[in-house]
Amino acid sequence: MIGQSRAFFWLYRATAPSVRAQSIQVVNAAHALALRGHRVTLCVRAPAGDRPQPEEVLDAYGLESIPMLRLVVLPAGGTASSVGFRLAFARWVARNPGGVAVARSKRYAALALRWFGGRFRLIVEAHEVDSRQAAERGLDPAGLLALERRVLAGSIGVVANCPGTLALLREAHPDLPPAVALHNATHPSRVRRPTGPGEDIGYVGSVLPEKDLETLAIAAGRMRRRVVVVGPQAAGGLAGVEAEGPIVHRAVPDRLARFRTLVLPLGTGLFGQRLTSPLKLWDYLASGRPIAGADTPALRDAAPAGSVAWWTPGDPSSLASVLERLDRDESLRASLVAQARVRTWAERAAELEAFVDAVCR
Repeated sequence: MIGQSRAFFWLYRATAPSVRAQSIQVVNAAHALALRGHRVTLCVRAPAGDRPQPEEVLDAYGLESIPMLRLVVLPAGGTASSVGFRLAFARWVARNPGGVAVARSKRYAALALRWFGGRFRLIVEAHEVDSRQAAERGLDPAGLLALERRVLAGSIGVVANCPGTLALLREAHPDLPPAVALHNATHPSRVRRPTGPGEDIGYVGSVLPEKDLETLAIAAGRMRRRVVVVGPQAAGGLAGVEAEGPIVHRAVPDRLARFRTLVLPLGTGLFGQRLTSPLKLWDYLASGRPIAGADTPALRDAAPAGSVAWWTPGDPSSLASVLERLDRDESLRASLVAQARVRTWAERAAELEAFVDAVCR
């Protein structure tokens, strides 16, 4: 560990275990920071109808229980879960004056400032700019803009998930506190070295509109190989692709390694262009398989140079052409895989630690 040991609390309450990106990111980020010797408290909501033990939650992500991580599993939802979260935070504040709360939720951050302002130090973790995204959807952003201002004014620093998010925050809030962009990551245990040619073209993740699976579905109709979508709601209305249901996080690397080529589509809106550091990118880079990626500024910034074959977002012909070339060009496939670099949660934790040390001086 390069800095002093600190007490951290995650101001977020993800459902865990879960295949949702927010859950994966928060659990891995907290675990990695605890491995560096910090005392980390993380509360999660149990899945509906279940109440796993903390070690079971971590095992679903391929992680081990460690003494420096206090994982609190709350009821699935409702009043009991909310009250349990508030009590856990209140106890943490009482025991750790001047501790660092990492707010993945601006609403939780605002409540924490109202209840305990001045008794802890707040770091805002921004994976979105809600006011700008509301405006993009044609909604009135005034309330969200006011919330952002209130939370940012009470924080000592901002950690954005990518440079695009940080730049958009600075556009909306020119008086932003000290800030840094830290990309997401994966775990070294998820690295694979597959042998054999692999089968099918694969996508593993959600089918939310901003992911632009429609373009993939259209391109699939022009491909000789099957296109397989693995994830929540995968069977919902994507004609032309084969659908597989979601798999637990620890099973994803082996499934990725069985594909021949991996595809990472993104839309043309704010999310795909500026606001994302896709978790799937880092797992894809660890898979040992070549990647066809939507050519957006956000993805260009995140991917190591030379590690992705680019296609034009929203253009099925461009995607089909790139996938066909990847299917037949073995030298291109080998080149892409050779340039892949695995970014780890341990690296990100060290970067977060260095930033917190700087703003807490």
